[in-house]
Order: sequence, then C-alpha cells, then structure tokens
Amino acid sequence: MAGLQWTHKVSAIVLSLFAIAVVNAAETSAYVDGGTPFGAIEDVNRQAENWAVCAASYDIMSTIMAPEAPARAKQLSDLGNGARVALGISLVANDLSPDMSQERFNALWANSEAAMEEWPQAQLYSILADAERSAIEGVEAFGKKINASVVICINNLESQRKHIETWQQLVKSGLLKPPEN
Repeated sequence: MAGLQWTHKVSAIVLSLFAIAVVNAAETSAYVDGGTPFGAIEDVNRQAENWAVCAASYDIMSTIMAPEAPARAKQLSDLGNGARVALGISLVANDLSPDMSQERFNALWANSEAAMEEWPQAQLYSILADAERSAIEGVEAFGKKINASVVICINNLESQRKHIETWQQLVKSGLLKPPEN
C-alpha cells in the first residue's frame, strides 16, 4: 500500500496507544459500531459494511505495525483478508438456496467479489481522510479511533470465522474455486 508511507511517522505513537485503546475501546469512538455483534445484524449490507471497515482498519494497523512488529502485522493482514471473505459471504448467504442455478450463483458471487475489493478500499480512503484531518488536530485521536475499531473487529472474530467456514464449504462443494494466489 504505497499510499500509507506516512504511517512510519505515526507508528510509534499508534503502537503506544494500542494498549490504551484496548482498555478504553468502549469509551472511544471507532470507525465501526460495536454495539451489536456483526453476526446479529440482519441487514446484510450493514453487516458487510462493518466487515469492510474491519478490512480497512486491519490493513491500516498492519501497515503501521510492520516496521516494529512484522509478525503481528502479518496476522492483522490475514485478519483483513478474513474480513473481506466475511463481507462477501454476508452479501451472498441470505440468497443461497439448494435449487439455485450455477449461473445465478456465479452472478451473485461476482457481485460479492467486486464488493470484497471495492468496499474496503472505499472505507480505507474514508479512514485515511479522517487521519489527514486528525493530523491537524493531533495524531492521538486517530490512533485511539483506529485501535478501537480493530478491537471491535477482533471482538467479532467468531462471526468472521463462521463466514470463512461457509466460504470453505462453498469451495468444497465446487460452487467456488479457491483463489490462485
């Protein structure tokens, strides 16, 4: 992510705020609403949007942490990929049916795949725009907000795992092909 070169300047501050944010996540505003577990959100678009915010938040935190904590950065990157899968499954799960044609499923999945790329990217730009505004007011507020977002996402890992398992079942069934990369 070449657009995140500025992160080296704030990484020390954000890393020091990570521990504080974990303790104060409930008190700090975040980019994602943690009031309702993601799996309990009935509106699939709202649920998918939360996963998009998580993917973007994990990507940002991964980039920030990479210089000082490469193993943790890799773990966060993997969680971001999982959040993308959860986003995609959120968008298709309600429309799956045993009598669905392969063509209908392919169209549904194609739309979901596009969302898996586009929605996190849009959230990333939104969060980075907020970070630019925060640079004027102070980096600490942004650090707390991104950390609080990651904590909320981590608190929803069970739901993310279930979505990934659904994706794995679709791959095993032959409806989906695993990615080549």
